[in-house]
Formats: sequence, structure tokens, C-alpha cells
Amino acid sequence: MNLLFASCISTWGGGENWMLSAMLGLRERGHKVVLAGRSGSELVNRAEAENVPCVEIDYRGDFDPIAFWRFFRLCRAQRIDVLCLNMQRVLRVAGPAARLAGVGGVIPRVGSQSPLGGNPYHIWTWKHVADGIIANSQATGRTLLKSATWLPPDRVRVIYNGLHLDRFVAATGQREAARARLGTSLDVPVIGMIGELTTRKNHILVLRQLPYLVAKFPGLKLWILGAGDQKEVLSTEAARLGVSENLVLAGFRSDVPDLIPGMDVLAHPALMEGFGYVIVEAMAAGLPVVAADTSNLPEIIDDGATGWLVSPADGPIWARRLEELLTDTESAGKMGQEGSRQARQRFGFERMLDELEAYFEEFVKPN
Repeated sequence: MNLLFASCISTWGGGENWMLSAMLGLRERGHKVVLAGRSGSELVNRAEAENVPCVEIDYRGDFDPIAFWRFFRLCRAQRIDVLCLNMQRVLRVAGPAARLAGVGGVIPRVGSQSPLGGNPYHIWTWKHVADGIIANSQATGRTLLKSATWLPPDRVRVIYNGLHLDRFVAATGQREAARARLGTSLDVPVIGMIGELTTRKNHILVLRQLPYLVAKFPGLKLWILGAGDQKEVLSTEAARLGVSENLVLAGFRSDVPDLIPGMDVLAHPALMEGFGYVIVEAMAAGLPVVAADTSNLPEIIDDGATGWLVSPADGPIWARRLEELLTDTESAGKMGQEGSRQARQRFGFERMLDELEAYFEEFVKPN
């Protein structure tokens, strides 16, 4: 297949990470891939570093004749079979151009629970230009359909994100080395949290359970891996609670796979999630997880089997579930083993490529 991926985002995020990994994986399987991205964007820079052919196209609004013409010519010149894109604006500009050029399938991918707008032209492009829609979870798909009752349900295909999990699986058992990286002894329990320090990630809920947990487990550490504008808030709150010595604000880390084995349990109380990569990665490494019962997280966590789902507003229940996992290490170990099995089976990278490849092939026109 000849595949064109298109994005109008300048920065790097989950959608851009998904697009680059999908392009590289499908190229490895013998398909021709091309990227149309914004000039100087991080996605274009990283794709070019991987020798992916890139065309820089900027957008000046929904009605951009220059961008439209460039997409039309690109699709015709490259004999594109499928256009896969990640933002509504790209659909509104590149979608009609691809249609006119004879592309077999125009497929937006939606990676967060954002409702569709009600602008008449926007509705028209979703109804009459998009041949299919990839949703990264059932929760995302439900949000789409709830906000767009005019959208046929069979137009939405759920394809879970696929992750390269080998490094996380391989690191399992490297507890001593992981603890040494953050100066934590082997004889104290560690609760881990991974993610940007934002209010949406809700770190403060777990932090506020530390006085109770430290009383049960003297010396306990809460490792928080990530950077963001809530760092001072968390540090100040820890001081107010008298648990500053138990909090490790490790900042952004590029060695997360090497640190996860030093944790005894992962806590993820996010108020909303796009997917929950870190949960899958922790599961692959054999950690039990306590996660918020929100967004698509119930689709990742098998409640009671690989971890626990808890309301992101119920602090005492979080404390109790974490206490249970730190106390009953045998049950925690079984949860971790089952989590690793499910992560590899349900969220592996090759599984995602299989589903993506099969879905794209449904739209390829006969020569």
C-alpha cells in the first residue's frame, strides 16, 4: 500500500508518537509511507531522521487553496491508497483534496475523548469525507458517537495503541539497580507515579495519603517521575503534611524502563487520560496498578486481576488499596504477572500493526 500520514501539529505528543511509530512499523512491513507535516515540526524532524519522505505543508484555515492543491498533487503523484490523519483541521483541508485525487480511504485517528464540533462544514467532512475513523479506545469511540449522533456507529473502528514492551519486560527483576538510581534502599516500599506534573494527573490525591501510609510502612517512598507546573505545589503540600522525606520528585526521566522495577506498585489517579501508556508499560514490567476509574483506563486494567480501579476523588479508598498491595505481596505478585501477560497480549506493537494494516486494506481500490 501507498500510505500518506498527515499532521498539522508543531509540538510532540502522544498522537505524533503514535503516527511516527505506525509509519515506521508499516514501512518495515513493506508499505510505502509518506508524511505531510507542518514546517519545522518535531514530527517532521524525527521522521526525516528515520529517512521517512516528508513534505512540509502549512495550514491557513479550513479553506486553504494552496494546501488543498499541494495535497491533491501529492496524492496523485504518490498514487496514495490511504490518507491517515490526526487532527480535524487536516481532515477539512487534506480530506477533500484526497477525495478528488481518487484516494481510496480518508481515515482520521482520534486519540482523546474530545467531542466533535457542530459547524456545518465540519459535520459535512466527517459524514462525507471520512471513510472511517480510528479511535484509540472504546471510551473515545463512545465520546465521538455521543457528540455526533449523525455519525454511523460502524464508521468507528477501535484500534488500541501498540507499544514496544520488550525493554520493560527485560528490565523485570532489576530492583537493586533501579533503587540505586534514586538512592532508595531495598528494605522500604516504593509507590511510583509517572506523568507530567499537572492538575489533570492528580498526583496530589496520592500524596495526601502518605501520612496514613507512612504510619503503616515507615520509610515508604513515593517516587514521582515527571516535570510540570505542579512541582512546587506538591513540594509545599508534602512539607505541610510532614512527609517531605518520603517524597522523591525525580523530574523528567529518560530511564523510566530502568526505574519501574524499583517500584512495588504504580498509582495513576488521572482525572482524564488519552490512553494511559505508563499503565501498560508498568503492567508489562510486572507491577500491580491502582488506577482511576476514568476515561479508557477500565479498558486497560482488569479490576481485581491486574490491579484496582478507584474513583479519582476517593482518597481513603486509594490509601486502602495501596496498603493492601504493599501488605499482601503474594497477591500483588500474582497481579503483576497477570498484568504482564495481558499487556503483551493486548497492547503489543505487532498486534496494533496487524489491525491497522488490515483496516487500511479494506479501503484500497483495485488497480
